[in-house]
Amino acid sequence: MSCIIDLLRHGEVDGGLCLGNASDPPLNARGWSQMRDATSIDAGWQAVVSSPLQRCRAFAEELAARLDLPLRIDARLAELGFGAWEGRPWTELYASHAEALLRFQRTPGDNPAPGGEHFADFEGRVRMAWAELGHQGENRQVLVVCHAGIIRAILRQVLEMPLTSLFRIDVPHGGLTRLVCEADGTARLVFHRQP
Repeated sequence: MSCIIDLLRHGEVDGGLCLGNASDPPLNARGWSQMRDATSIDAGWQAVVSSPLQRCRAFAEELAARLDLPLRIDARLAELGFGAWEGRPWTELYASHAEALLRFQRTPGDNPAPGGEHFADFEGRVRMAWAELGHQGENRQVLVVCHAGIIRAILRQVLEMPLTSLFRIDVPHGGLTRLVCEADGTARLVFHRQP
């Protein structure tokens, strides 16, 4: 018994901003195109699960309606909260907070963003959502529309990576990652595809 879980990162938004779980601009035209291109294959999905944030949810709603699939919104799949960094351009953040950003990327568990969500709390909610996704049933195929942080956290768990290696995983906009969950609770990475 196994199920297939595909993780789709949302497409681009305008502004090159730091986006967490409190800032939520809509996809731009290129972002919509990236996600439509990534899902143009007939993958055999039987359900769609999405982050509640509009940069994921709007596309998930469109896709579920087009393919006539059930859609479930899961608040646990919202991106990590970046506190004071949210909604600010990355160029500005690197100019004014480069050391703090680099500390966060090297050891996120010890260096949350100012006022941001602690990484252990974030991983805890992602772990619960992932455990539920992994019990979808035999021969089930599910598309999860989410964020780079969610995908990294799931891959870290599946591949048993140290937290210090988290940002060695590139998760591009519109990228698609496939995992197979086995009946014994183990999972394996099948592919991690660039758009």
